[in-house]
Amino acid sequence: MHVNFAKGFRGGERQTLNLIEGLAALDVPQTLVCRPESELRERAESAGISTRLVTHPLRGHLAAPGSNIIHVHEARGAYWAAIEQVLRGTPYLITRRIPNPVSGSVVNNFVYRRAVELVGVSRDVAARLSGQTGRHVHIILDSCTVHAADPERTLAIRAELGGGPIVGHVGALYDHHKGQSILIAAFQMLTGTYPDARLVLLGDGPDKGEFQRQARNDPRIVFAGFQPDVGSWIAAMDVFAFPSREEGLGSSVLDAMLLGVPVVVATVGGLPELIGAQQRGLMVDGNEPLKWVGAIRRMLEDAPLRDRLRDAALKFAQAHDIAAMTRHYMDLYEKIIRA
Repeated sequence: MHVNFAKGFRGGERQTLNLIEGLAALDVPQTLVCRPESELRERAESAGISTRLVTHPLRGHLAAPGSNIIHVHEARGAYWAAIEQVLRGTPYLITRRIPNPVSGSVVNNFVYRRAVELVGVSRDVAARLSGQTGRHVHIILDSCTVHAADPERTLAIRAELGGGPIVGHVGALYDHHKGQSILIAAFQMLTGTYPDARLVLLGDGPDKGEFQRQARNDPRIVFAGFQPDVGSWIAAMDVFAFPSREEGLGSSVLDAMLLGVPVVVATVGGLPELIGAQQRGLMVDGNEPLKWVGAIRRMLEDAPLRDRLRDAALKFAQAHDIAAMTRHYMDLYEKIIRA
């Protein structure tokens, strides 16, 4: 039984569905506990996944058959799972995807102490969580998501954008987390060398208006919103730039790697684990836009470096697909059941 009470649909919800898909391929019976009004529910049910609709983490207990294991995918779900554990004795594990510290409240201490296993999606997240809880934390990287890219649509997108170099980003328009203001400032400098370049920001969020003001109506900065054919948009990019100020792992970077798009990322959170020692992309240390200009220009202009990084990134992404992530979780589930 998976538990995710998120209202919106971001990386954690995508990974919840990815794991459900991987387990379904192994014929594992499963149910998703989620909010009735959530986008996760809509996507899960459209994919034929059984759901159990609960309006609040403190409700919906003992109203339906239980399960062998409860897998918690976000913070509020941990409260629901802890109550189930008290009432039914069902073991639960918690996957933590964000680097933020867990609140040291009495309730949170209880919830994390009762969890039979803890998982972090990167070494960084696992180390932070272990330091807080004093417990061993498993490391299981999130998977890349296969976004189909239509070659004809990709060519059409490039043509629509003018045919110049395209720098792109996918993520919630939330500067405190994703740092798009850094990328916009860097792009405004980059156009001095590449006047026909385009910056494409896929996604939506609370800081869109502020970003639009920063862009000053420059038509070369495109706010593309949510796109159903996101794979075709990513494939159209010459550089995928990810200037996050904090990041648990950054699965969108993995998605770009899988599509063969060279990546430039910040040295925060779990992102260095994806890139290695500049083996699968370029890393920028700090928020200075000029540093980002230099890294993006290097990726655009050094073809042998770009090809080497892109090839290594593709192999890494292929090794971290849904099936690989699912195998790691299955091993953990079986360990819990044996115990």
